Amino acid sequence: MTITNFPNGISSWGIPLHGGGGPFGVGVGDVYYVVDTKTSNPYYNKLIDGGAKGKNIFTTIASAYAATTSGQNDVVALTPGVYTVTAELEWANDSTHLVGLGGPNQRYCPTTATEGAVKIYCATTAIDSILSISGDYCQFYGFQTQNTFSITTNRADIIIGGKNTYMNGVHARGGNGANQLNHADGGVPLIFESGGGNGFFAERCQFGTAGNSARSVGAGAVLFESVSSAYAPLFRDCRFEMHSETDASANPKLIHLAADYAINALLMFERCSFYNLSNDGINLDYAIVDACTTQHQIGLMDCMMIGIDYWSNVAAYTFTNNADAVGYGGKGIVITTA
Repeated sequence: MTITNFPNGISSWGIPLHGGGGPFGVGVGDVYYVVDTKTSNPYYNKLIDGGAKGKNIFTTIASAYAATTSGQNDVVALTPGVYTVTAELEWANDSTHLVGLGGPNQRYCPTTATEGAVKIYCATTAIDSILSISGDYCQFYGFQTQNTFSITTNRADIIIGGKNTYMNGVHARGGNGANQLNHADGGVPLIFESGGGNGFFAERCQFGTAGNSARSVGAGAVLFESVSSAYAPLFRDCRFEMHSETDASANPKLIHLAADYAINALLMFERCSFYNLSNDGINLDYAIVDACTTQHQIGLMDCMMIGIDYWSNVAAYTFTNNADAVGYGGKGIVITTA
């Protein structure tokens, strides 16, 4: 068993995950590993036995990231465990990547993580977000996040400020504190900040969860801030979830375009599902609330919504190829048994 760098790529206990010709291309830089502890930790021991250098193994994400060099395709690899953060992780280096080694399916994200989870967590500290991405061409794979300290200023799990960010298999759960769920921009799983998000691409990700307590206002999955002007973001095979028992027109919602210039050109959803859990049967009014009046469009290709009445509050900007389902296009219809 070996744990290798280029040309064979990162391997998890001998199973190659990334490498030459893979998602990081043929120029992978240095690999820095993170374990939640070095004391009696089987992952640490296996890394050492497999040939990893001790100087390249860290116990915090921040210290591993600090060892990376911008623009050389360095990788921070997280072994399974819970990584509790007390300060925002500023991911500013270009072409620098974060990879979870716990497996590709991190969709189930309970507050108390189960064995095999790769979870980045905040529950006791006032931080704007867990992960603030301002670097360009950065890639993120296979981990969970939850920023759930119950104050309104803990706004997001992940903030996007860089260009051409790529995510695959990431589950941003969002905050579950009462003060977050009752605030317009508290505890949002994913926020695009002003000037960020050009060329963003996420696939096989989940944003939000129906397992949170009920949200009364704000975005349960994704917020595009005013003048974020994100150019052509793309979500493919993603799931957007929340729990709400409030029927109040524009609040709450899964996706929010907050103001003019929130989006530039086409915001595209391909084969995505939009789900709201309501214990008393009250649907969300809209999956998407669109307060952007500047030039943009929203595309919904082969998408479906459940627990929601309408796709958007503004029909002029939203387009779907779905067959008409009671006038809404893509709304889940209860089946009959005879």
